[in-house]
Amino acid sequence: MRYGTSFVLIMAGLGAAACKDGEACTRARHDAANVYEEVMKAASRLKLQGAPGYEELSAEQKGEHYKIWEEIEKQTDMIFKSFAFEKITWNTAEPAKQKAEKAFDGYFDKAEYKGFQTSLEDAAKKFQAAEAACK
Repeated sequence: MRYGTSFVLIMAGLGAAACKDGEACTRARHDAANVYEEVMKAASRLKLQGAPGYEELSAEQKGEHYKIWEEIEKQTDMIFKSFAFEKITWNTAEPAKQKAEKAFDGYFDKAEYKGFQTSLEDAAKKFQAAEAACK
């Protein structure tokens, strides 16, 4: 089958547009993966050490602290892994994002973790950018 010049130019233009979108998605996906990896690492550290004043918490509070930070670590790791590969697993990433944010929101001493809160909010922005570029 022989194609006319117009058809070839249209198909080349569509291919270039798809490539540009693909590049934007790849960048957004990498940005989201990187930021969630850092958030996951921070949650892992905070799960074991806590903010100043952590040592004054009761044993029950320390147990709750550990449980919540472990959940945040687990969920942000799932988000990181969802964005780490070319095919984004949205059905894993979206619920994990909600669970991580809910766990942090429910944390009894979250006012002591402003830096982490900022990191989690920045990660959410990268998540939204990936959604806009890739979905």
